[in-house]
Amino acid sequence: MNWLLAILRLRCSHCRKGPVYKSWGRMNETCPHCGIHFEREQGYWMMSVFIGYVMYFVILGPLSLVLYLQQTPFITLMFLDGVLIFLLALPIFIYARVIWLYIDELLDPRTEEPANPPDFLTPAADNPDSNK
Repeated sequence: MNWLLAILRLRCSHCRKGPVYKSWGRMNETCPHCGIHFEREQGYWMMSVFIGYVMYFVILGPLSLVLYLQQTPFITLMFLDGVLIFLLALPIFIYARVIWLYIDELLDPRTEEPANPPDFLTPAADNPDSNK
């Protein structure tokens, strides 16, 4: 699946098949399809907050500039921006997290965990009597 279509459909950044969200605002902890854990570490989603700010700027910046250049009253401009911020809060929150998942996957791809652990991790390797 194309990555842009997968983002629009809110799919996993690793397999692009499993849904990231159970419902609007309720995120899966792991991908139901590939099992990847979405939150890699504590504070992982802080970068998605920045992405949300950028999304607001991209949406509201040009609109506010056009309204300003048309000499729209300042109160009307602030009211429209406030209404749009309120209406876009949940969609931007949701899509900012998915976009951050894709950026993170691009910069630091997840690798598959080995199916069999190495021999030195097994308990028998710690026991010197296990060679007998």
